[in-house]
Amino acid sequence: MWIKTKKNVFLVFLTLFLSSFILVACGNSANTTKSKDNHSQQDVNPLFEKEQNLFDEDKYEDAYKIFKQLADQGDAKAQNALGNGYQHGFWGETDLKQAKKWFQKAADKNYVGGIHNLGILEFLKGNYKQALPYFEKAASMNNADSINMLGIYHQEGIVFEQDYKKALSYFSQAIDIDADNASALFNIGQAYYYGEGVEQDYKKAFVWLTKSVNQDYSLAQIQLAEMYFSGKGVNKNVVKAIEIIKPLADLGDPKAQQNLKWYIEHPN
Repeated sequence: MWIKTKKNVFLVFLTLFLSSFILVACGNSANTTKSKDNHSQQDVNPLFEKEQNLFDEDKYEDAYKIFKQLADQGDAKAQNALGNGYQHGFWGETDLKQAKKWFQKAADKNYVGGIHNLGILEFLKGNYKQALPYFEKAASMNNADSINMLGIYHQEGIVFEQDYKKALSYFSQAIDIDADNASALFNIGQAYYYGEGVEQDYKKAFVWLTKSVNQDYSLAQIQLAEMYFSGKGVNKNVVKAIEIIKPLADLGDPKAQQNLKWYIEHPN
């Protein structure tokens, strides 16, 4: 049997924060205070652009040097990016202690990305109550990712009593701030797919999941392929299902690989 994409909080969470390092590190958060450093923002922006080109070329060591230079000089955006690199192992081995150090430095400057990422570290350790104040603070600063996380708290009944309608409200707020927030788009699609907090509607689920797929969100790709395969919310199209899921399977995603195998062996 093919595997449906279920709303597993850890899977949803990890997919969101491992899918696009450049976006998380450099571009998802606005600093609410001006960093007091030796570079003007006009000077810093070209360096970040250079860093992104280095990432595209897999030159992580050279990118690290740029981040470290700016971070040591007090740039909160660079401090947050440096922490992300330590968290995800771009600078060698994963080092959560160093990640927390640099996130904290960014958070101390009221940089919303650093605040959010401190919450991420606590959440990954299962410290949901400790993570919550970080998400709440970042959400109050209009950080779409943290608002989406508050939705997940209510969706899964973490700390709070499970409340699908409230979860959906948070997901919608995240979209109002960031229309391309892949996880929030996916979560709204799932709400319609399963009828949680809203009347079940496969066609609406299909629309929201397609938007998430357009942001290269892997869970949405798996779910959308399943909808094409089963004919839910869209005309059954096994060829389209395979077309959507095969690139993900080729990258090694085990769920995508298992579903792809089923689609090919059981087209009817």
